[in-house]
Amino acid sequence: MIENLLRHYQDAMTMTYNPKDTNYEWFQTEHGQTFGIVKASLSDKEIELLTSLFQSVETVNEDHFSLSQRRWFDYLFSERKISEPPLPADHATIRFYYFYLKQPIDEKQNFEEAVQGIIDSDLIIWLSLSHGIIIDEKPSITLDAKILKDLSDTLTTDFYVEPYLYIGQLQKNDADLREKFILEQSCFQVLHRSAHREKALTFYDAMPLLIMTSPSAIKKDILSNQLIEAIEDKELHHTIEAFLQSNLNASSTAKRLFIHRNSLQYRLEKLLEKTGLDIRTFSNATFIFLATILVRQES
Repeated sequence: MIENLLRHYQDAMTMTYNPKDTNYEWFQTEHGQTFGIVKASLSDKEIELLTSLFQSVETVNEDHFSLSQRRWFDYLFSERKISEPPLPADHATIRFYYFYLKQPIDEKQNFEEAVQGIIDSDLIIWLSLSHGIIIDEKPSITLDAKILKDLSDTLTTDFYVEPYLYIGQLQKNDADLREKFILEQSCFQVLHRSAHREKALTFYDAMPLLIMTSPSAIKKDILSNQLIEAIEDKELHHTIEAFLQSNLNASSTAKRLFIHRNSLQYRLEKLLEKTGLDIRTFSNATFIFLATILVRQES
């Protein structure tokens, strides 16, 4: 259905939801996917038909936002580009979580409390009655996707909603943050409307799926600046290549690099601290392998 609408409305339709853009009529599918069609392209009968097929997305009530929520909301979605992120300069990194519900939820406060029990952040911004973002201003370097899968199951049991949780990259708190957020959100939206939709998914696990579903979206810019800087660091890049060529074997890598095993561990810990990626695990190694190819091709 969505593909047919895209073919029909073409440039007048978008899958990137912006709650501040009132030029669009916004709708949501039964799977929680949000899309918009330019109001000027729709007749009254078309709006009536679309409303009967999909759920209309209500405008976000900004009056209920806290000061910090409003600052982030304006920074991420305002048409007037705000150069500096709301995060203090002494916060080096940040992580975004994206959630979608198959149907609106009435107990929003209880839902938020359940989420906050797992993700230590009170910055939950609802973009509609059934989807939003969570901003973790003090993210842990690593995260356990299994915990979020368990959270998804708990929310389904307790609130009778089917949530989908997407975990973003460890992002650098710099002038590119807004653009990185937009690109990352678009990637997850592509996956959410595909057949590969999962209950909880990290950006790192999502990369191979993105290559299959939307190869045109795979560009260097979708990677966090943290990761790009690590790959472009000559010592780290050389270490990454050697580790991958040694089939993730630390002893073989140390011999290949002519360094002590402790020196290798120090470099791998440096990569982990900078990017949140532990190359010693297969899934992260796969992502880093694809990322290095991407950076190399566009450099």
